[in-house]
Amino acid sequence: MDPELKERINEAARIAEEFTKIYYDHIDKKKSTQRLYLDSALVVFNGNGVSGVEQIAKFHQELPSTEHTLTTLDAQPILDSAAGKSYLIQASGTVKYNNEKSQAFQQSFLITAHEQKWKIVTDTMRLQNSIYG
Repeated sequence: MDPELKERINEAARIAEEFTKIYYDHIDKKKSTQRLYLDSALVVFNGNGVSGVEQIAKFHQELPSTEHTLTTLDAQPILDSAAGKSYLIQASGTVKYNNEKSQAFQQSFLITAHEQKWKIVTDTMRLQNSIYG
């Protein structure tokens, strides 16, 4: 494997761990998420879209209290030179809302370097409810 590509892949894994710790800490402790997103970011939560950093922060504040537990994490560098330093992060695990029963979830982030900080471009979360009832 090309050493530069191998380094980008290793960097993606490290960044994914650091980023998701910060992200879920903000969500679970009801900290403002405004600084985590690009101004033009898009969130899709169970099929419902919210765009713009202020609307996203408001959406997160209106969610019930949460407790996330990650069980899997994967990250891939976006190799297109036009994308700059960008990564696709896939996270899954369980989430409790208002101390209720845990539900499985899957979440995907596209993050990019912006003014020397990682910012979310897109954030897609889906609760993994059984389709069979």
